[in-house]
Amino acid sequence: MSILIKFALLSALAVVPEIVAAQGAPPAEPWFSVTITGPRASVSATSDVKLKVVFVNNTKQDIRYAAAGGPGRDGPAFDLDVRDSVGKPAPETPYGLKMHGKDTAWRGGSIFAATARPGDKIEEELILSEEYDMSAPGEYTVQAKERNPKFEVVKSNRIAITVVP
Repeated sequence: MSILIKFALLSALAVVPEIVAAQGAPPAEPWFSVTITGPRASVSATSDVKLKVVFVNNTKQDIRYAAAGGPGRDGPAFDLDVRDSVGKPAPETPYGLKMHGKDTAWRGGSIFAATARPGDKIEEELILSEEYDMSAPGEYTVQAKERNPKFEVVKSNRIAITVVP
């Protein structure tokens, strides 16, 4: 065997223990958690669809939480992934486009912000149907996801909401 091939094999073997150790390591506990709950029963296509968001600080330090807002946030902020019964993203309402920063003509700041001390729980309720068009009957799925790329990705539980005519 040539020296180059031997070197390549030895190099690969030296890396394998590191890969195995990294894969076998337990995942780090998220520094915060978020849980969402929706209506327990089906809702009418003409009624408000409410969503409760619960954020918990799992660290030993204060964390600034923002439910929506612009650049410069120093804590978690979430986007909602709302999908219809075939898995397509639910269309945003004009109000939703503003709240999600997609209406370039609208200039606004944070909707909700707070500081969570270690172990604190912050609860927020929003009207999902004001931000997303959920007027078509069917089953929708909803999940919250951290949007700030400098933090690890934290996702909430996924819930189903049934909209009836």
